[in-house]
Amino acid sequence: MHRRTFVTRLPAAALTATPIAARPTIGTADVQRLRQNLADLWEMDDQNGGGPTLEKAAIGLTECAEELQRTGTATSRVRSRLYALAATFTATAMWAAVDSRQLDRAQRHMERAVTLAGLSGDGQVQHQIWRYASMLAGQRERWVDAVAASEAAMAASAHRTDPLYASLSHARLAVSLPGTGDHPRALRALERAETAFERADPGEWRPASMDFYTRSELDGLSGITYLRLGQPERAEYHLHPCIAALRPDQRRNRAYYAVHVAFAQLDQGEAEQACTTAVGVIPPPGSTDAGRIPHSLTTFTAKLNTTAPGARITREWNARTARPGRNPHP
Repeated sequence: MHRRTFVTRLPAAALTATPIAARPTIGTADVQRLRQNLADLWEMDDQNGGGPTLEKAAIGLTECAEELQRTGTATSRVRSRLYALAATFTATAMWAAVDSRQLDRAQRHMERAVTLAGLSGDGQVQHQIWRYASMLAGQRERWVDAVAASEAAMAASAHRTDPLYASLSHARLAVSLPGTGDHPRALRALERAETAFERADPGEWRPASMDFYTRSELDGLSGITYLRLGQPERAEYHLHPCIAALRPDQRRNRAYYAVHVAFAQLDQGEAEQACTTAVGVIPPPGSTDAGRIPHSLTTFTAKLNTTAPGARITREWNARTARPGRNPHP
């Protein structure tokens, strides 16, 4: 779904979810409508990444779910699902804010999402929100907090009852641990992620929020972990099959992992190959300058200029990525 299509569709969806009579009965149909809105948000994120438009849409849907809670009559089961949806909408807004590099606002969204997930009593949603909290802490380089959030995800019932959730918990923990200096524990977490993944039943029903966690994603998280552990060759070994297995519509994930391949190649002294890889990630002309990918490319540029200052490939990269009125590298 394209951004314009989604934005024009959203007001109708929001109006559909808005109570039109005093104390209406809220039921499964209302929950299903909001779930479809959530699927639309995720598709928008997969194709275009986050940013202000996605953040605004997600917050609008959080407000719809909360309005239903306040004004409608519902069973405890429906109320639990509404809280779970509100938590997930708010977490989506958090990631959109991260993509805009609005990390303080993202933190406020995350704190609200944690509260809503707790109210839901849904172990799968609680696991999801704590994972997101770990990822946000990592974005802010608060590695101790990132580890603590991953450990909180492990306390959720989903981690204890489903090996696929357990695998993801361990993989997310592994990504955070190098920042604390605990390299041996990071390697153990990767081993546990692999073991749990092999035990998971791929045919078991899970919410759509887990659709992304495939062998490809485990390879990607493993690659990032090894990169942070200072093992770029092993990182690249995992990142290539990760990218090869991504669906065509997962453009944002493809770019995200490709940037990490470029970092791994740069760490191996292959500056020319790294730049060739990174060129394919540069956003097209006219695109917005928001998102984790442009931020990662800025970091890549800085590292390239530190690693190979004055090299021909560095000069060519700087010229290619420079913008009028801006220094091409920090």
